[in-house]
Amino acid sequence: MKNKKIMMACLVLGVILLFVSTGYSKMVTVVGQGMDRKSAIADAQRAAVEQGIGALIDSKTRVANFEVLQDRIYSRASGYVTNYNILSEGKSPDGSIYTVSMRADVQTASIKNDLKAIGILMAQIGNPRFMAIYLPETRSSMHRDSRVVRAAEQAINGVFARKGFIVLDKMFVNNVYSEIEQAGRIDVDMDNLSALALKYKADLLLVYDVHAASKTGGSSRYFGGVIVEIALRAVAPATADLIAQKSGDLYVKTMKAAGNYYENMQAAKVADKLGKAIADALIEDTLAYFERAVHAGTRFDLWFRNFSEQETYIIVDVIEGMTAFKDKHIRNESPGNFQLDVNYQGRKFDFKRELYRGLKAQGILFDTQQAKGNRFLLFKKGSDNPFGAININ
Repeated sequence: MKNKKIMMACLVLGVILLFVSTGYSKMVTVVGQGMDRKSAIADAQRAAVEQGIGALIDSKTRVANFEVLQDRIYSRASGYVTNYNILSEGKSPDGSIYTVSMRADVQTASIKNDLKAIGILMAQIGNPRFMAIYLPETRSSMHRDSRVVRAAEQAINGVFARKGFIVLDKMFVNNVYSEIEQAGRIDVDMDNLSALALKYKADLLLVYDVHAASKTGGSSRYFGGVIVEIALRAVAPATADLIAQKSGDLYVKTMKAAGNYYENMQAAKVADKLGKAIADALIEDTLAYFERAVHAGTRFDLWFRNFSEQETYIIVDVIEGMTAFKDKHIRNESPGNFQLDVNYQGRKFDFKRELYRGLKAQGILFDTQQAKGNRFLLFKKGSDNPFGAININ
């Protein structure tokens, strides 16, 4: 029984170690050269770190930031290599060069944190533009022009701006509110809100709701309290996908006899503190989403209607032959109705240009019903438009 427990403990420990090594580090095999053994090992460690960086940022970003990487990362490469095992070593025949081959464990998590600190990861994802939209979810939600909502908005915007995201002008946010009100909409779904965000070129949509209430009862004659609740969602406008969501609440004591102005001020202070905490909790997931888009590609939703089976095969060949194509997922392949998701490591303009040119070069003639956000609706030229006047959100 004791032996079984020991074996189980070893198995669990092995799984934990495997998880840690795959999630936070990268094992690489590298070669280093130098005038002596010490310098050859240092050169190999640098090569190991370069491979670790290669898993985090693309070659274009590495070249553009070479000097910064040299000063801040490569110069202390040994600090990112926690373990190494020398596979072979020795001098060249003339004795002038010492060569070392090693297997090294590179702490990619530490490298990633330092790349974030010096702004390289944010530069790679292109400093996304965002707008924060207040969307009341219940009748008890605070009014948009209240002091507590304004404090929450400023706190959320501030956190994302300090991380390198670009805050869109307040005028665009007000235009979104105006369009919602002019349409007479009481509730707005994410597809419609994403379409409005895209209209003003937002790469990220933050949607938040705020509740605040005062505690008037209780045993104390002098002290009451204020509680504020904030819910925050990050949405990708191009696809209306939910990236992440966080919520929380915070309660503070207040003076009962101080009046409404004092309570409003206290509620605003709470909203500022809570808004910053929730935005901080959300931003890592948001950054991870944009980083995945750089490495795995941005998702595009493509619908092709009225094309023959043979034409569909040609369409797939064109897509798979695109220079930045990463992957595809076919969602529907019924007669005359072909739908797929494509991961493309580039921007929408480049994707659209390469797709349209490729289709025309292969003799696939088409009309475009919609090319909004990351969604394209195409149908065979000369056939009846199966979409009618409808744009699909």
